[in-house]
Amino acid sequence: MKTGLLAFAILFVSAVSFAEVHYLPLGPGKVLAYEYVEVSPSAPTLILLPGVNRGLSSNDTSVRLLIQQGWNLLLPSLPAHPKSIQGLKLSESPYFTYDSSVRSPDFANDVSELVHALGILRAVPVTLSYTSSVGAYLDAKEFPHIIETVPMAVPTESDPDAAKTAELWESWFKLNPFMAPFWIRQFRDQAYTSHWHKTVDKNLSADSDFYGENPRVSDIKKGYVTIARAAEDFDFTKWDFHSEQRTRDFVFAENENPERLKNQVEVLKRYLATGKPVRVILVQNVGHVLPTENPEVYAATLGLLLRQSRRAQTQFAVVSTAKSVESIEWKDRSALDAWIKENQR
Repeated sequence: MKTGLLAFAILFVSAVSFAEVHYLPLGPGKVLAYEYVEVSPSAPTLILLPGVNRGLSSNDTSVRLLIQQGWNLLLPSLPAHPKSIQGLKLSESPYFTYDSSVRSPDFANDVSELVHALGILRAVPVTLSYTSSVGAYLDAKEFPHIIETVPMAVPTESDPDAAKTAELWESWFKLNPFMAPFWIRQFRDQAYTSHWHKTVDKNLSADSDFYGENPRVSDIKKGYVTIARAAEDFDFTKWDFHSEQRTRDFVFAENENPERLKNQVEVLKRYLATGKPVRVILVQNVGHVLPTENPEVYAATLGLLLRQSRRAQTQFAVVSTAKSVESIEWKDRSALDAWIKENQR
């Protein structure tokens, strides 16, 4: 019997490896690309929110492993991501080319519209780095629990030296309060444009099909600038968790960028101060891109958090392999506090 079930799982995962990308129209020049894998009508749906570069795909190892576990999966891009841009008609200009006001709450509304359009009633968003800035604005009544994986706290944390230089320049601009808003806007957009133009060109130089067949390169670069701009004022270390009717679990990476990990600890401390229940998992020997660097542990960890009920108000565990997740040893608040103290030195 077990052999038959395993064979079915293998066949099923093979079939969804070619899952079709769908597009939800959201307005003129605006569509949202997504894949939706429904394994069991009785199971909840994991909304695997994208990272800054792209959304997860049914071809990703971590996704295939989650499908094997029996979870329904919604894999959206953002409307400014390359995959969504490719869903536009050739005659259409992307909406963000004439709308510079797009911000993270708008992306949260886009995700909600997708969930409503598909009629999904039980969903658990899983953020991935950048999309902590999106998950934060989802309706807590509709999404009462979020799993935060390697969350971004502030957009500038990946390069703190550059952030300090930018802050210095902007402080100079503010000496002229009349022109400061214009100068700061131009300064930031030039920085975003420079970074993403280089990134996209580098990716295409390494692989001409990196963004698919016949990519709209100019629009893709503008889309990434839009994504960067959307989260520029987000600061998770100052988020008001007290007034929010939502619970969270956190998944951190041991080999995280030190500045980012420091900020993540500040976010966690702010959440702990609310007294809300929480499970915190630290994954050893892995860096920021957790789903790619260790997809087995990533999938096992998400499955555990969905499957296992909380046993205490605060639970903390350290894992390194999928097997260690299966035999997880939860520790109490004192162990979590000790880890926090260790990372504040």
